[in-house]
Amino acid sequence: MHERTACSGERIGAYVKPPYNSFKFMENALERYIARRIKQLRADRGMTLKQVSDVTGLSKGLLSKIENCIVSPPIGTLAKLANALDVPIGEFFDTDGLDPGKVFYSKSDRKTVHGRRSSLNYEYQLLVHGAGRREMQPMIVLIDGKTYEFGLQEHPGEQFIFVVEGSMDYIVGDKKYSLGPEDCLYHGGHVPHGPKLSRDQKVRYVVVHAGN
Repeated sequence: MHERTACSGERIGAYVKPPYNSFKFMENALERYIARRIKQLRADRGMTLKQVSDVTGLSKGLLSKIENCIVSPPIGTLAKLANALDVPIGEFFDTDGLDPGKVFYSKSDRKTVHGRRSSLNYEYQLLVHGAGRREMQPMIVLIDGKTYEFGLQEHPGEQFIFVVEGSMDYIVGDKKYSLGPEDCLYHGGHVPHGPKLSRDQKVRYVVVHAGN
């Protein structure tokens, strides 16, 4: 049976995405753009997949799947790629050539991506997008415990988390923290970390990446 990729909006193995709607179409278009942008930035720098793999620690196979939009990279992976390509994370989302001096970002302009990997399944929204180098990259992450599978990530820089609603456990290294509304964490991105939810939990939280 012929299989389509995650970003085609059709079949992934035995999983078939829901029927077409305009929101999903825009979402998939953004995922395709991110894939093309990553490939373009790598090519512009004359870097091979192996060179990017050596810097990020990601396999060449995974990098190829990302560039061909077979999987949508989660936040930690985007942070590693941004570091390797020497760009801010927002560079991957710059679909509309926004003024780098822009200071106001409307909720209606927010860009949403679903991070799809074998071990991760969540939604994140880039709060500040467009070209321009920034010291911080704020996002909103939404996770439903019914579809999320636990997995740890590592990436350059530091990370701040603030829970808006819901609850979760969050692993940082060998420690587990139980977080509820208005609780927060601040930790180094190089320490293995990630949210852990039971099936009946949902959470929405702000995450801010800073530095390399």
